[in-house]
Amino acid sequence: MRPKFQTVGEIKKGNMLYAREESSVFDVAVQLLDSHEGGMPVITADDRVVGFISEQDILQALRGSRRLEDILVKEIMNPIVVVAEEEATLEEASQAMEDLHIHRLPVVRGERLIGTITRHDLIRAWIGLNVEV
Repeated sequence: MRPKFQTVGEIKKGNMLYAREESSVFDVAVQLLDSHEGGMPVITADDRVVGFISEQDILQALRGSRRLEDILVKEIMNPIVVVAEEEATLEEASQAMEDLHIHRLPVVRGERLIGTITRHDLIRAWIGLNVEV
């Protein structure tokens, strides 16, 4: 089936949840709990994506001796992050999510975060259901 939209940049980016690398892990944990998301991209002061922090990263930190309030995101984030350029096709984004077993994909313009898409966003965009452009 041909997708209704061609690139991830054509669809409304879902979740704009992100963490700054200098944020406390406690603050990020609260954001994740409030949003019911499992993780979020980590960005610098100039909005460049430099990592990803997940619930698993936070659980590992909880098992340590330090308080979450005293740990910076950049200390525990995964610095290896997969992103999609806004020109990436829905097929490319879908294949990356499948190959890497990930549920969400930060979308960038150049190196700057412009949104995050999920598998649900891709399905909606593919069939043209409830997608805002």
